[in-house]
Amino acid sequence: MFSTKINKINICCWLLYCLYAIFNLTIFGLGVYFLESLGCSYAEIGMTIGISAIISTIAQPLIGRYADKRQYSWKNILLILSVIMLICSLAMFFAPDFLVIYIFAIMVIVVGAIYPFLNTGVFYYGDHGVDTDFGISRGFASLSYMAFSAIVGFFLIGRDVMVINGFTLAAAIMMILIICLLPYYGSNVNIENKEGVKNNVLSKYPLFTLIFIAVALFMIFHHIFVCYMIDIFQNLGGGIGDVTAANSIGALLELPTMFLFYKILEKVSVKKLFLLASILYVVRALIVFTAQDTTAIYVSVFLQMLTFAIIIPASVHLADSIVDDEDKYEAQAFMGATLTIGLIFANLLGGNILHWFDINVLLASLLFFAVLGCIFAFSTLLIDGKKRKICHEMIFSFPLFFLHIILYFSYNLSKSILIITIKLSYRYRGFTFFK
Repeated sequence: MFSTKINKINICCWLLYCLYAIFNLTIFGLGVYFLESLGCSYAEIGMTIGISAIISTIAQPLIGRYADKRQYSWKNILLILSVIMLICSLAMFFAPDFLVIYIFAIMVIVVGAIYPFLNTGVFYYGDHGVDTDFGISRGFASLSYMAFSAIVGFFLIGRDVMVINGFTLAAAIMMILIICLLPYYGSNVNIENKEGVKNNVLSKYPLFTLIFIAVALFMIFHHIFVCYMIDIFQNLGGGIGDVTAANSIGALLELPTMFLFYKILEKVSVKKLFLLASILYVVRALIVFTAQDTTAIYVSVFLQMLTFAIIIPASVHLADSIVDDEDKYEAQAFMGATLTIGLIFANLLGGNILHWFDINVLLASLLFFAVLGCIFAFSTLLIDGKKRKICHEMIFSFPLFFLHIILYFSYNLSKSILIITIKLSYRYRGFTFFK
């Protein structure tokens, strides 16, 4: 009897992650296309998603703190957030045009706030004797994203763009029903009062700081590529069908790397995997930047299994191995925040780049972030044993010197990319900055 109950809990947890993946697809994966089709400008879209992501980042710890204070369960919070998604998706069908982007902004905030409470739920049942597995849940999320990318893409062909919102509505209804089916065994929180001031992990561990910056830059690359994939494909003669196909392929290719990551670690160290993924991010950016047809974009998507699918587990593993036990929760929280940071910068920059310039400048920005992330990743090699103290002094005792080096490199790289962009624009697309 209890075994059957455990199986039901696991199935419900997997389904919740599948439904959350649908939210990610309809709000983040196809959100730009959805808002473009409803007449929103690039600047409006970029500012809306970027600012909403900032609000979501701030709201997550505030919601958690309020829940602890009022002793609200993660289940009740998930239920409230799911109901908000239901109301917003329903309102989207009837709202006047000027309200659509504001409703979408609320949905971005809610989707960002749901994720940490999903994770809390999985570990909550694990603490109560249920054999839950976060990796399996994450795998089902990728499978769901892949499958529904193809399904949504099929239903979009020749139909109104509100089909996307229809899937959001259905996912919200299903999530509410599943949350109601899950049992709750009561709170199991122990509050420990610790004296003294705890140092921030970014100032305490310089190696972790460099990895954090590198991962954040790679996440900016990832979100620019995903959010504005429709524009990248359209620039090469593709369309929404290519976007949904590429999303499905990317999600599918993540699975073997994610599931077999710990087997791979038996053969290759996590640091070497991290550096390999960093190099391949630059390769991906170069492929996209020089692409002459949609095939090159698919090649870049194929490399996602050796970049994004490695960086995510590798960064978590590195954070766990670098910091002390007392700082591991904070370190993992920072690593988790790189996804939101990437989303914020990608939308604030991407939308305005496409509004004021053209697609070539957006492609150049992908190359810039990939190269800069790779530089920070390889700079971790400077910190090894005896060199750690020296590098700590260089970064934190001489911040102006460090900043000068970064700014100097960024200036020259930006200048070089701009020159390449102008030449390629002139040569291949008939666009010039000068006459």
